[in-house]
Amino acid sequence: MTQAETKLAEELEADALAYPEERGEILLEAAEAWRRAGHRERAVELLTNLAGDGGEPGCDARVQLADLYLEAGETELAHAQLAAAAKDPALHDGHCELAAELLAEHGDLVQAARWYDRAAARLAEDQLVALRRRDDRISLATMIMLRGRQHVRQQLGRAPDMLDHLVPEPASRDAPLNSEAVLDLMDAGITPGKVRMLTFQRDQRRVAQQRWPDHYTQPDDEYYSAAEHQWRLIRDGGVPSIAVVPGDVDALTAFAERAGGSPNETSIKRRYCQSVPDSDTITWPPERNAPCWCGSGRKYKKCCSRTT
Repeated sequence: MTQAETKLAEELEADALAYPEERGEILLEAAEAWRRAGHRERAVELLTNLAGDGGEPGCDARVQLADLYLEAGETELAHAQLAAAAKDPALHDGHCELAAELLAEHGDLVQAARWYDRAAARLAEDQLVALRRRDDRISLATMIMLRGRQHVRQQLGRAPDMLDHLVPEPASRDAPLNSEAVLDLMDAGITPGKVRMLTFQRDQRRVAQQRWPDHYTQPDDEYYSAAEHQWRLIRDGGVPSIAVVPGDVDALTAFAERAGGSPNETSIKRRYCQSVPDSDTITWPPERNAPCWCGSGRKYKKCCSRTT
C-alpha cells in the first residue's frame, strides 16, 4: 500500500504541472497521498508551499497542516497555522467548520467553539431568517454545523445562546436513492449533507440487464455519462459528500428475498443501499489516478471524469 500511495503522490505532483488551473486541488490530494505513504515531510513541504501561495487552496492547506501537526502532538505549530488561516481573506465557513471539527476531535473544545463561532458568524441573513421561521428550506449542511457547535458548547457547560435555541430537531426523511431524487430535494430547497448512490458497476450491470432486461434498458455509456453529469450538478448545488454504493445483483436479490419484496422495488433498493458498510463504498469523485467508479478498470481521469 505504501508503494502504491507513493506512486500515486508522484503522479499527482506530475498532474499538478500538467494541469496548472487545478494545481492547488491536485497538490492537496498529493499531500494527503504522501501522508498515507508515511512521507510526512514531503506532505508538510507541499502544504507549506501552498499555504504561502494564499487563496482558498492556501486556507485548505493550513487546515490540513494543522491536522498533521495535531496528529504529531505539535499543538503550537497547529495553532499557528489556524491563526494564519483566520486572518486570510479567502477563509470561508467550510474552513471554519473543518477547523472546529478537527480541534474537537483532538479534545480542544475551547478553540473548537471559537471556530464554530467563526462559521456561524458567516451565516447569511436569509439563512438566519429561515432558522427563525423554522423553514424546512434551511440546508442540512447549515444544520449539521449548528448541531456540531451546539454539541461542543454543551460539552463546555455553556448556557444555550440564540443560535442554540434556533437549531431544529433532526428531520426524519427517506434517504434519496438516485440522482433524480436528490435533485428533486434540492429543487424543493433541501440540501442533503451526504448522499449514497446505488450503482451497478459495468460487470454487475451486464448481469442486471440479463436478469431484469425491462428495468435496465439505457445503454451503458449513456447511463454512466448521465450519472457523472448529475452528480456534478448535485456537488455544485452544495451537497458535500457523495458515496457510490456498487450494487451486487446476487446480494440485492438475497436482500429482497429476506425483506419479502422485489429487488426492483424502490423501498427495497433504498434499504439495501443504506445497509452497505461505508468501507464498501466509493467516495465520489475519486482521485484523478484512482480506478474509475464505474468499474471500467481505467483511471478516473481517463474515463468518466471526461464526461461533459
